[in-house]
Amino acid sequence: MLNVLQRSGVFRAVGLSVLFVLAVCTTARAQETTVSGKVTGSAGEPLSGVTVQVRGTATRTTTDANGRYELTSPSDGVLLFGLIGYKGAARTIAGRPSIDVALEPAVAVLDPVIVTGYTTQRRADITGAVSSVNVESATQQTSTSVLQRLDGRVPGVTVEAGGSPGSRTTVRIRGVSGFQNNDPLYIVDGTPVQDTYLNWLNPNEIGSIQVLKDASAASIYGSRASNGVVIIETKRGRSGQRQVSLDVRTGVASPVKGYDDILLLNSLDYFQVVKTAYDNGGLTMPQNIYGDPNAPTVPAYIWPNDGKKQSCTTAGPNCGSIVDPSTYAVTSDGSRLIMPGSAGTNWWKAVFGTAPFRDANLALSGGGDDNAYHVSFNYLDQEGTAAFTRLQRGGVRVNTTFNVN
Repeated sequence: MLNVLQRSGVFRAVGLSVLFVLAVCTTARAQETTVSGKVTGSAGEPLSGVTVQVRGTATRTTTDANGRYELTSPSDGVLLFGLIGYKGAARTIAGRPSIDVALEPAVAVLDPVIVTGYTTQRRADITGAVSSVNVESATQQTSTSVLQRLDGRVPGVTVEAGGSPGSRTTVRIRGVSGFQNNDPLYIVDGTPVQDTYLNWLNPNEIGSIQVLKDASAASIYGSRASNGVVIIETKRGRSGQRQVSLDVRTGVASPVKGYDDILLLNSLDYFQVVKTAYDNGGLTMPQNIYGDPNAPTVPAYIWPNDGKKQSCTTAGPNCGSIVDPSTYAVTSDGSRLIMPGSAGTNWWKAVFGTAPFRDANLALSGGGDDNAYHVSFNYLDQEGTAAFTRLQRGGVRVNTTFNVN
């Protein structure tokens, strides 16, 4: 009889335990709720691909193209929102059926990367002498050549440019080390170029410039890098909103003041040079077409020179083919042909003058999750301060990137 009572007590305890577990499960299920909402950016744009997870559980989902989500969670749970490039957020459900969240962009601080050879390295990992050019400050300089913008920006590098537009720019990284070629090796977007002028490259399209100075560059490029290496990376498209930039520059270049103070500008200046030569030699300046050596003047007429004799007696076939009789005068006796006197030509004004400069750049860049593009248009027109010197350059550049699968 005692054993029967004990067994009935055990069954009663087990039954109560099962009822308690069922009650707890029923209560937990009753506390779950469906939560939905929308995730946007700081500007109100919908964010897709945002991970929404219930803290402490494996329950999670992602937002659709419109930024909306929906999941089942305990009414007292906490939702965690996360997306690369944005600050994470947490929201307590507290029985609410709808929760909207606005994520703020996160500013990521990356280690500086240097392009060396065919790859990139962190600056802290480089043991050789590498100099990076501040491209943002270099774009403020107006120049037709990329190499001219290296002047004064890289320690130990000398840049010498010619005076005319489009002239050759000489770059010396390690000085003059030989009797032949001392030019550095130029790498543009990973490709070595043989042209050392680089006038075809638009300076506004430069993304980064690195200069490899020491002999360690020879381990990458071989003997071609014996005079140093200049690595140029052009601008590329980035995924994100479409960006349009327009840069128009115009100006006027003037010749250097001071040359006209030392140049011979007219015939009387040349007479003073000849007279000084006679005076230094202790000789007396003879009478010439300028009259008194102490008070020279330009005569009204000067005997023409046909290359054979100083004067021409007739205006016939012998002289008519050499000189134009309509521009000359005849003496009173009618026997000789002479030309009007002239003070000479001001060659400074004839050769040098102001030169206009025009440069226009239009760039369009952007992309999506699996593509990026960068398209640019450039037109440059620069006249030189010397006559008959001019550089005109026009170009279209397209750079695209696609990620397949």
